Amino acid sequence: MRIKLHKNARTTLVVREEIKNSKESAYALAKKYNLNWGTVKKWKSAESVQDASSRPHKLNTSLTGWQEDLILFERRQFKKPIDEIFFALEGKVPNLYPMKVYRCLRRYGLNVLPQEFVDAERKIKKFRKYTIGYLHLDVLYAPKIKKKRWYIFTCIDRVSKIAFVWVSERKTKEMGARFLRKVLLFCPYKIHYILTDNGFEFCYDALPKGKKTKKVHPFTKLCRKHKIEHRRIKFRHPWTNGMIERFNGKVKKNVLRKYLFSNADDLKERLTQYINDYNFTIRLKGLGYKTPSDYLKTNFNYTIQRIVI
Repeated sequence: MRIKLHKNARTTLVVREEIKNSKESAYALAKKYNLNWGTVKKWKSAESVQDASSRPHKLNTSLTGWQEDLILFERRQFKKPIDEIFFALEGKVPNLYPMKVYRCLRRYGLNVLPQEFVDAERKIKKFRKYTIGYLHLDVLYAPKIKKKRWYIFTCIDRVSKIAFVWVSERKTKEMGARFLRKVLLFCPYKIHYILTDNGFEFCYDALPKGKKTKKVHPFTKLCRKHKIEHRRIKFRHPWTNGMIERFNGKVKKNVLRKYLFSNADDLKERLTQYINDYNFTIRLKGLGYKTPSDYLKTNFNYTIQRIVI
């Protein structure tokens, strides 16, 4: 077992034990071990030969028990770092500053987050905070119906989570621009940003070098007309548009893999039913257990219409 002594200690545990058990006087022992008389007197009358903590017996803190409970609750329940706890409680606890939060957590052994939480947190790249008007767009391949392929253009707002879809027979640049027009008519507020992949229906970026063009894509023209910043993800990195990919997974699970479609109208009817339920019925945890429609109406005073595909 490794025993760590105080960095300024002049005695070892063996010497302390000998002093404690010796019947010689403190003066004689000090001379024998070349120590200060006070040091010998201390170990001769000490109950233990181990170094005691230098922590004061009575801690001076301005935090009340209730205030300490608030800090500990934020740490235990939400695993917040010190800065976030400070920002969350700055208005509730007077004269609070980060070091005071740290000292409180240290007293209760919570100054260090569990390593598994730290490792998981490092892998998570959180979205920058935006207001409504940041849309994620993508195209989903529907199953063939009577040997004919259909395409589902999907859209979701990053903040309010309202969704919109449209079914098309083709996946062309004209259809991409047409879908954007429908999205602009559906959304009751100003659109500031649109994030898509590099598909030909959204931009010319994926064209090979020999076929590069200086023409402006119809989708880009429409974005410029409405003063929308069109952003594209990095090539072959679909996870960077993860919100729409996750929404596409929901559409696949709740519609495309759940039903067999007799015709295109059947597909459109099922999609319409699911998207309207999603916007007006399903409560989402990320919105405080509100539906996208209720969240938009409560926080921004906007209302949306039920879609008809």
